Amino acid sequence: MAGKIGGGDEPIVDINITPFVDVVLVLLVIFMVTAHFIVNKGMKLELPKAVTAEQLQNQKTFNISINKDGEFMLDGKMVTIDQLKLAARDATQTKAKIVAMISADKSALYNSVVIAMDALRSEGVSDFALQLDPVTQKK
Repeated sequence: MAGKIGGGDEPIVDINITPFVDVVLVLLVIFMVTAHFIVNKGMKLELPKAVTAEQLQNQKTFNISINKDGEFMLDGKMVTIDQLKLAARDATQTKAKIVAMISADKSALYNSVVIAMDALRSEGVSDFALQLDPVTQKK
């Protein structure tokens, strides 16, 4: 009979995808947990803390890190100011909204942050966010 499954001597020819879905969901969870560590690879920074710190959602970010020696890193790669300007120029040509996420070590000179912001503004990037570590408040 065509509608009967598992009855008699007929072999079951349907594919059971439940184990496949289980494996895919486990891999998805593993990816979501480890993605944070992959994205934040780079300079060792000690970020300043702020009570009002929050995370940006649904933004295309231009990740810039500045260490305590004033060295710049763009998306995990060491760059000079000229390379930073070139990358900003290329990114602004896509006409997408770009937010420059600046992560500066709390011991970094204020001038280093201003130099990075000035370089980006000269190439058309005008939205900035400073990355901070949130302070846990005691209640």
